[in-house]
Amino acid sequence: MGAGGLGLLTACSSSGADNKLTPLRAAGSYYVPELPDKAIDGRPLKAAWIGCGSRGTGAVMNFLAAANDVTIASCADIFADKRDASRARLKERVNLEIPDDMCFLGFDAYKKAIDVPGIDLVIIASPSLFRAEHVKYAIDQGKHVFAEKAAAIDPVGYRMFMAAMRQAKAAGLCVVTGAQRHYQRGYVESFKKVQEGYIGRIVGGTLYWNQGHFDFRRRVPGETDMEYMLRDFFSWNWLCGDHIIDQGVHNIDVFCWFSNLKPVNAIGMGSQLRRLTGDIYDNFSIDFEFENGVHVHTMARQIDNCHGRVAEIIQGTKGSWSSSNGWGNGEGQAFTIVDLDGNVVWQYDEEEAKKQFTQHDPYVLEHVDLVNHIRSGKVVNEAETLATASMAGIMARESAYTGKMTTWDEMTQSDLNFMPSELHLGNVDMSKYVRPLPGTPPPLVRQVRQRSS
Repeated sequence: MGAGGLGLLTACSSSGADNKLTPLRAAGSYYVPELPDKAIDGRPLKAAWIGCGSRGTGAVMNFLAAANDVTIASCADIFADKRDASRARLKERVNLEIPDDMCFLGFDAYKKAIDVPGIDLVIIASPSLFRAEHVKYAIDQGKHVFAEKAAAIDPVGYRMFMAAMRQAKAAGLCVVTGAQRHYQRGYVESFKKVQEGYIGRIVGGTLYWNQGHFDFRRRVPGETDMEYMLRDFFSWNWLCGDHIIDQGVHNIDVFCWFSNLKPVNAIGMGSQLRRLTGDIYDNFSIDFEFENGVHVHTMARQIDNCHGRVAEIIQGTKGSWSSSNGWGNGEGQAFTIVDLDGNVVWQYDEEEAKKQFTQHDPYVLEHVDLVNHIRSGKVVNEAETLATASMAGIMARESAYTGKMTTWDEMTQSDLNFMPSELHLGNVDMSKYVRPLPGTPPPLVRQVRQRSS
């Protein structure tokens, strides 16, 4: 499991970093994952699979690729066609067949899948609205958890998730989340260098998640209102939390991870210009103030035929780090630290990494780390960083929707709750589901949920 050779993945210019580096945090006070190509062998592990969509199917395939003697023993989804299609893909790709009586349907199907005897861990990839509730139930039943991002999309869910994390730690349960940059070799090596003091004290940052129009689905004749929204959940705020959380949370998470800071307040703007379905925005521009007066700007856009970039830049007193994970737009070498004069002082050596490792997919490596900890009897739980980033995304969204500044204290204590009082697949009053307009009262559906939570 050792990762001692990772030190070779650096390359310094002759200018080098200052030899008198001042670490941001003491070595050993923060978690750095060991990332072997495959998990250690050990006792067989059975997983329950919650949410059989494309990301859920991907997460299951990643889990199966991460280790020997692991399997999927049960599954759950709201829709039979999605469940059955994903089961068929699993059978076709890896010849794994989940028995019919281990496959469950409905809003409470997750409980039935988790309660199957012999389940060791739960893979949760349902729509983000349900994340905290599903995680809580898995922890309550004493299961290890892999949960996709976001941790939550409203304050009530955030508090539920955080309580579950405290419970997991007390029970010695492992939790790994779909913040896969924590398991991407270039990010991990960059994180170590920033903690060692290569860019000095962190004083700011700029975050980008700009891409084309993301996944959406037109309504099919005969669908009920609720069925339509659930099948098009990436387009509806009450289900996905808007894309500033669904995708932008990755960038925010990187800053929270590297800096170990929490946001104090957020003020921003956004709008819906060209989105084809749903009530969420397609662009955001947010200014965060983090602890110590550190300001971070994040932009997120989902509009076709625009410049695309997905990257993070973190500024320090001695230089800056950039992931430069652009979309073929010439942003330059990935994972680089430069000094204040623009000289490269460190760069991730991807070619050297290829010589040392064969597995470079962070979606697989996050499961490698989870299985290693379960089998070795050690606890891993870095989920609180994702929870902090998710709350930052909630603050950003609510500021853009209302036009007002939001604060950490205000939002973490808010009763805003997107979970309907009753879950069903019937029709609803769709006139309530309209995009928010800054400077005006919130849509009725948000007012009702906040009062009744």
